[in-house]
Amino acid sequence: MAQVHWNESNLKLMFLNGIKENGDPNLVTKTFRNVNETATPEQILAVAQGLASLVTYSLYFVERNDTSEISEG
Repeated sequence: MAQVHWNESNLKLMFLNGIKENGDPNLVTKTFRNVNETATPEQILAVAQGLASLVTYSLYFVERNDTSEISEG
């Protein structure tokens, strides 16, 4: 049976920094590593909104990336 071993979790915040000439959003990305694996989506969103209040750009997108290793049991 396969087992999953959690490695790390990252939080990526994308901020809107204007609109490009072709109409696409111009995004600025900030990544925070070592997010607690037990953090809930509500907690992550609250942190993202708190961090967004400290910068001049508008928060556009919040993404959590978890990395796990899968091995045989």
